[in-house]
Order: sequence, then C-alpha cells, then structure tokens
Amino acid sequence: MIDEVKKEKLKRTGIYFVVFTILFIIFSKTLQYTIPFVIGIILASSTKNANIYLQKKLKISSGIAALITTTVIYAILGVIITMLVYLATSEIIRLISKVPSMEKLSGYIQILIFKSGEILGQIEPQVVAKIYEYLQALLASALNFVIGVLNRVLSIIFSLPSMFMVAIISFLATYFFSKDYVSFGNKFFSIFSSEGQTRMRDIIKSAIAMTIGYIKAYALVVLITFIQTFIGFSILKLEYAFILAATCAILDILPIIGTIILYVPLIIYKISMGEIVTAIGLIIVYLIVTVIRQVIEPKIVSHQLDMHPVLTLAAIFIGVKVNGLAGMIYFIALLVGFKVLEKVKVI
Repeated sequence: MIDEVKKEKLKRTGIYFVVFTILFIIFSKTLQYTIPFVIGIILASSTKNANIYLQKKLKISSGIAALITTTVIYAILGVIITMLVYLATSEIIRLISKVPSMEKLSGYIQILIFKSGEILGQIEPQVVAKIYEYLQALLASALNFVIGVLNRVLSIIFSLPSMFMVAIISFLATYFFSKDYVSFGNKFFSIFSSEGQTRMRDIIKSAIAMTIGYIKAYALVVLITFIQTFIGFSILKLEYAFILAATCAILDILPIIGTIILYVPLIIYKISMGEIVTAIGLIIVYLIVTVIRQVIEPKIVSHQLDMHPVLTLAAIFIGVKVNGLAGMIYFIALLVGFKVLEKVKVI
C-alpha cells in the first residue's frame, strides 16, 4: 500500500498537472491578444534592479527611473531589431527572386540521377522512376516550406503599422509595470498570510529563475547553431549566408527535422550544378551542427533548469511526438513548474 505522504504527493501532483494544463491552454490561446502586456511584465521584471539603483543613486522618483530604463531598453532593442530587419529583408527579397522553379529543380534532379547512374552503373528504369518521384516530392515539400517561411517573415516585417502599435502599447505597459512594480507586488502578496507570503515569494523567485534559465538555454542553442552555420556558409562562399544561417537557426527550434529542411535542398542543388566540393562542404557543416547540437542541448538545458539530461530528453521527445514544438514547450514548462513547486516543498 502507498503511505499517506506518498499519496498526498501524488494527489498534489495530479492537481498541479490539471491546473497547469488549463493555464497553459488559456495562455497559449490568448497570447495574440495579451502579447504587449506579457512583454511589458517581462521587461519590467528585468529592469527592476536598475530602477531601484537609479532611485537610490540619483535620488529620483520611481516614475522617472522607470522612464529612463524603459527608454534605454527599447532604444537598444529598436537598434538591434532595425539592423536585423534591414539585413533580413534585403537578403530575403534577393533570395526569393532567385529561387528556381519546380521545372528547373526537376531538371536538376534528372541530372543528379543521370550522374549517379554513371557512377553506380546501370540503374533499372523502375528504380530511376521511383528515385525521381521521391526526390521531386521531397524537394517540392522542402522548397515550399522554406519559401513559406521566408514569405511569412517578409509579411511580418511589412506589417509595420500593427507591429508599431504593439511596440507602443508594450512600451507603455513596461513603463507602468516598472513604475508601480513594488506597489503591484505588495498588493498581490497582501492577500496571503505571513507564511504564505514567504512561500509565494520563494515560488515566484524560483519560477522566474528557472524560466529565464530555460529561455537562456534555448537562445544559446539557437545562437550556437546560427554562428556555426554562418561561419560554414561564409567559408563555402554561399550567397545569402546571413539569411540562410538565420533561417537554419529558427528551423533548429524544430527538433530532429529542423535543419534538414534547409540543408537537403541546398546539397541537392549544389550537386546538380556540379559543385561537388561545395556539396561535400555542406554535408560536413550539417554533420558538425547536428552532432554539436545533440551533445550540447541536453547538457545546456539540464544545467540551466537543474534537471537530469534524461528528463530533458524525455520532455523534448514526448512533447514533439504529442504536438510538435508546442508540445515540447508544454512538457519542458511542466517539468520546470514541477521542479519549482518541489523545491519550495509545495509538492
């Protein structure tokens, strides 16, 4: 029989699972409407210490300190985003204009199969037909996906009026959250008893630390993928190295199949064009990126979240199987929340 302590823990774990799942669904479904305020809360939390420092050092009010920190952080973000948008837009437009049509790609596939036949000997016509059909379908899917991603990025970039409105609301939300951060906190904690306030502060502190750790972990993984790909593409002297590397880094968020979507069409294209050395170079870069990602991802994520690598791998694998990227985020967040509540002895 299960003892009472274990039974109580199982009961609390079940309640946590149900509550977390409901909150996650609500959050994900309403994010498109609440995104400016989510950004505001995140940035206000990140500038809290800077606001306190300015108030003490310059003897100014919380409103002026919040205005200074909010303006500075949005100015920095604005410069970074402007530079990235400029580089991405120019390269995406040039890249899309030079993407070959499916007819031309079919010709490349035929050339590739013909050259392969010369190397491997006479291939049965039925086998050739099957290979041709498979490669054409694979390349068409990959090409449509990549073009869809690039067009989506362009549509986001060109929807500046709505993005500008989101930026203004986010700026105002960040300012007001920063200005009244302490009073908001005091009002929230006032509903709890003294013991409850202490425990709730510990829960929020641990949750923020682990959430930031989670974001930092995957941001680092994506950044490493981008740097490796950009260096590799630059060494191979590929055109549009920046946007291709950025696309690869974004796709790398999708476990297992992410970077394949970009590398396979590139490799096939280079082989069909007779650039065998470049194609081999791309294969080498792909293998390096893949191996390094598989090695560092569990270690970085598990280190940042203070979880065993096996748990992290299980959350990634099960999440992807259940519901792709959203499933992976859900299971990782579920583990993070559980670790937080276990740490403060709620579960």
